[in-house]
Amino acid sequence: MVYNNKSDQKGFGFEYDVSSMFQSQGYLTRRGVPLSYGNDATDIDVLGIVFTNPFQGHKIICDCKNKTKAKPFERVFWAKGLGEFVNASNVFVALNKTQWEIIRFAASGGVKVLTSDSMSEYRKNQSSYGLADGQFYTHYEQKIKNAAKSSSLLNNIILNTKKLYLHKNPYVAINICMEFLTNIAKGFQHGGNHSKDHYDALKYLACELTVLVGLQILWISSDILGLPEKARREHISSKLTYGELDPGTARNLINTAKELANEIIKTSVPKAMMPKDVDFGEIVPPPYTSSLIGLIERALARPNAYLSMPQHLDFLLFEQGIKGRDYTDDEIRNLFGYTLSDEKFKVSRNILSFVRESCGLDWKSMWSKMENSSASPKSGSKEREESKPYRKWKKSSDQAQSEGLKPENKKQEESKPNERLKDALKELGLEGSKFEKQDKEPKMVGSVPNETNLKGEKSDHDEQIKQNYSVKEGKEVKFENGNGQ
Repeated sequence: MVYNNKSDQKGFGFEYDVSSMFQSQGYLTRRGVPLSYGNDATDIDVLGIVFTNPFQGHKIICDCKNKTKAKPFERVFWAKGLGEFVNASNVFVALNKTQWEIIRFAASGGVKVLTSDSMSEYRKNQSSYGLADGQFYTHYEQKIKNAAKSSSLLNNIILNTKKLYLHKNPYVAINICMEFLTNIAKGFQHGGNHSKDHYDALKYLACELTVLVGLQILWISSDILGLPEKARREHISSKLTYGELDPGTARNLINTAKELANEIIKTSVPKAMMPKDVDFGEIVPPPYTSSLIGLIERALARPNAYLSMPQHLDFLLFEQGIKGRDYTDDEIRNLFGYTLSDEKFKVSRNILSFVRESCGLDWKSMWSKMENSSASPKSGSKEREESKPYRKWKKSSDQAQSEGLKPENKKQEESKPNERLKDALKELGLEGSKFEKQDKEPKMVGSVPNETNLKGEKSDHDEQIKQNYSVKEGKEVKFENGNGQ
């Protein structure tokens, strides 16, 4: 990896090298993940997450110090304690170089030491992608910092997004993600009022939060593994509704507040003017609950297709979305062992559709409005306008309106690698900079719309939210009446 100066190479550059090495081993990796407790805060230099059957999540952490006087023994103790706190499966300390006695001492405490030489051996012969590409995203991160200074709302979302990677309750974490994504979708609607850096920060957050949604789906799948179907649905609905509170406790609090409010009214409002009893109503699940349950049921039915879904979202959103880089089938096969036409990539598009329908995030509009405002890609990447692997798409029938845009000739799609690339990118709206006008955005069949639209108006589909959401092998996710069979 090439950096602009020695300071970059010694600082964040080393973290990117470590992140890239773990990514090549199959992990979803993130740098600088904050960890706070009370008024104290620290961060994890590199966090890696991978899932194995049956939905078992594994976290690794690495403390990175590329300095001459790195105090290796101190770093070993520090990393060991941090790993215990976050329940990491493995703990690493990365040093530029070290002595054998330090490696042996660390191993006695369950800590593995990496050096620059050993990382070269472990890393597979492949390029970094997504947020592990320091050559591209070190510059992009500066845009985010600039944008945070101009918006308190944006700064709050930025500060709290990475914390969600270590959130211990996936139900609460996914609710936070969905709330942030809804706010970001509204921000895109007012894109003309924002600076270039602000809009780039919105794009970054939309992608990062969507990866987090995919990750929380896997953590939830792990949590409910072994429960019968009815119990799974009730458990998910309850946790999304009440978070970390016990449902009975939450209802008691609401009833107590109701009684107190009515007593205050009786003692302070004249009888002739006294209104009816105050009723706060019931606490209801989020409007996207049924859709989310459907996605989780689908994941449980086909675990092998979903276990690496966060890594695929990382690639689609940060590599082909924000960077706009085009890949050949051979390049993608070198990274993952299969191409974009594989089932494992297809399931990632279900997450993109879920976010689009539940949060009002228009992927197509997001890319088209800002295709000329992203950071210039560095060597090894191509701008979207140069390659344009996603043009020449159009609506072909009424069925295409409801199922999304499809190529005119499916046989042609199957015979040409670039056409399969188009199919994989359609949910991201990356067909190109000039999109053909449509009367309305194509909808995923059976997806749950918001209870209210972005203007605050009541949706025509409120009743549909109440219907069961069932998943059938090899078919689009659909709503069905009755008992969902």
